[in-house]
Amino acid sequence: MSKYLSLRLAGNFGTTEKTVRLLLRAGHAVAGVAGHKTMIRLSGPAAALGAPAWSADVPRAAGPLPDTSREGARALYFPACVTRVLGPDPGEPSVARRLVDVARRAGVPVWIPPSVEGTCCGMPFSSKGFGAAHDECVNSLIRRLWEWSGRGRLPVVIDTSPCAWTLRSCRECLTGENKERFDGLRILDSVVFAREMVLPGLDVRRKAGPVVLHPVCSVVKMGLAGTLRDVAAACAEEVVIPVEAGCCGFAGDRGFLLPELTDSATRIEAAEIRARNFDGHFSTSRTCEIGMQRATGREWRSIWALLDEASR
Repeated sequence: MSKYLSLRLAGNFGTTEKTVRLLLRAGHAVAGVAGHKTMIRLSGPAAALGAPAWSADVPRAAGPLPDTSREGARALYFPACVTRVLGPDPGEPSVARRLVDVARRAGVPVWIPPSVEGTCCGMPFSSKGFGAAHDECVNSLIRRLWEWSGRGRLPVVIDTSPCAWTLRSCRECLTGENKERFDGLRILDSVVFAREMVLPGLDVRRKAGPVVLHPVCSVVKMGLAGTLRDVAAACAEEVVIPVEAGCCGFAGDRGFLLPELTDSATRIEAAEIRARNFDGHFSTSRTCEIGMQRATGREWRSIWALLDEASR
């Protein structure tokens, strides 16, 4: 990708989102008729040029976001672009659906702005060295978060930890006006929102047995591994964080491009997890969950799945 192309994608991110969802739908439509092996073969030439290779576990396109109301909302919910693009596994509610439902049960309804599509924290660009594209995305997003939140009246909740980390650490990339707005915003990773605002009012009706967590790199950077454990502990009899937990190597989209990276990075942690049985496997980033699912051969879901099922 060139600098010019990165700026074009950043400036037209709504089109980028729609295009990726369209490609996912088309890929799964072909795979549904001809099989995943055919899709893998057809995607070979593009993968050789650096595009993501097709695999049977490529997520389906995300569906519409839940309907919410600004009236009475206790928080502004910003579904990350990965949530808006990559759907859940078949038969699973989306992360957005679960978060909205759990927050409502706890008496802290959230509001998703109807114009949220096309916004991005810029991490897909900064992680590849395209600083100008990142800066364009994040400055645009901070302006919108300021407006949507009622000039900082509502806290901002982000469902994907790498995106929460990117936003919380973006101040130096902002314009002077946006730095003032940033200082007036309260940006929360969703596990902080869960512990501080949701759990106090949530009726946990049934606890899972032992569960295992994968604290993604950004959770560790933000010092939230203990918070993640606290949230899980409210919904499970036993919470395990592997001794060898570390970076899964998926790194946004690297795992789609270089699956060997994830295989190498997770080998020891995956062996530790496979050594026993758990009622559930949870994390806070859709792509990291895909990486851990590949590594362990077990289903990994958002921590909001655990909160949802415990409070039904």
